[in-house]
Amino acid sequence: MSKVCIVTLLVFSSMSVWAQQYSMSLGVFTGTSVSFTNDEGINKDPRYKGRYELKFAPIGVNFGMDYERFGFMISPGLINVGQNFYVVNTVGGQDGLRKINVKYLNIPATIKVHMLNLSFFKFSAVASISAAYLLDGKDVVSHNATKLTFSPDVYPILPPDYEVQYDGVKVPAVDNYVINSKQDYRPMQVFVAAGFRSDWDVSDHWRVSFDFRVNYGLFDPRSDAYIAKLNSNSTLYDLPGSRRDMFAQLTFGISRYLDFEKGDVERAKNLKGNHKLYKPKKYPGQKIRSSRPKG
Repeated sequence: MSKVCIVTLLVFSSMSVWAQQYSMSLGVFTGTSVSFTNDEGINKDPRYKGRYELKFAPIGVNFGMDYERFGFMISPGLINVGQNFYVVNTVGGQDGLRKINVKYLNIPATIKVHMLNLSFFKFSAVASISAAYLLDGKDVVSHNATKLTFSPDVYPILPPDYEVQYDGVKVPAVDNYVINSKQDYRPMQVFVAAGFRSDWDVSDHWRVSFDFRVNYGLFDPRSDAYIAKLNSNSTLYDLPGSRRDMFAQLTFGISRYLDFEKGDVERAKNLKGNHKLYKPKKYPGQKIRSSRPKG
């Protein structure tokens, strides 16, 4: 009995969805993001201090459907993930920069719940899950000739020109030393996100949108092989620890949209190909005239 009730509710809810007015939109978007790399190894490493900066989000494509109370979107686009860090010497001075930059083709599927739905404006809470496919990845460090704090566990693999002293390791200048590259990252990541979105219908067929959401990576973006290398203290400028990527993204989009109603579709079907002659309805007691009228 309970199964029948559930099925009945689903049928009626689907009927109510298709009976109401809805709109379809297709457009493009771009924006900026701020990325955060939550890395346990970096957090405990005295050689690094976080810095925050905006990253440009290239153009993406958005397809959406909006009903009275909710909507759906698919919006594939390119994203840049990864935070930059200052290189800090043994006395606290900044002597260089570590840059982490990972590029993905991100394909989020989003559900929107309209908190405010006017004829020309919608304000919605959004939640999404996305599959992100790795395009490129690199983690490099550059610094001046200085003195840094290295873990004693990596002393056996220090290059010959790295000199261990009582208060740190005296190092030469380094330019774009590669900590890891594309092959050291997983080929796919999964992000979940939540935020808010506003849609402004500036004309009968054009819509402008602003979207803000915070994204969180569910998995460590680095490969199992690199993590094993990291845990064996075989990396000179990296310490063991799990990592998760997060980024806050603000995008601006413009799209072409069309409004529909269920009745419009039915009327179009009736008008198309309905060439039968009109036959009046018969009512009880009605006599059909078989002869011509007199006169």
